[in-house]
Amino acid sequence: MSELKERIAYLQGLAEGMELEDNSKEGKLIAEMLDLLGDVVDEIHELSDEQEDLIDYVEELDDDLTELEDDFYEEDEEDEDYCCCDDEDYCECDEDYVEVTCPQCQEVVCFDKEILDAEDLIEVVCPVCDAVVFVNDGKGIPANEEEAEKE
Repeated sequence: MSELKERIAYLQGLAEGMELEDNSKEGKLIAEMLDLLGDVVDEIHELSDEQEDLIDYVEELDDDLTELEDDFYEEDEEDEDYCCCDDEDYCECDEDYVEVTCPQCQEVVCFDKEILDAEDLIEVVCPVCDAVVFVNDGKGIPANEEEAEKE
């Protein structure tokens, strides 16, 4: 930006060195052109400063928005019921399923409610650590509660 100002100053110096008369047509034209170029350079300099300020402001807004998004989505994840399903389009954790938290790894395990009423003995195992999280022995007691009762 300073290069443009220097070039305008150089042109103004050349015009003064030519000793053009301010009353002549050529002198008036050159003087007006140099004034106009000076004004254009000043306006460009002002626009450049304003653009830098705008860039700084947008970056601050982006940082603030990122912080808000992080806070918002962290709260959403904590507040919503955790869904253990990998497929977002088909969630198995609806009304027909039971959620049980694994006592070893704290993973939420979903299984069909029909297991609760099944006549056969069924054990539900955690897919992460292979620990038994539910045993259907007709009582519907989760595995960790059943072990506590035995002891």
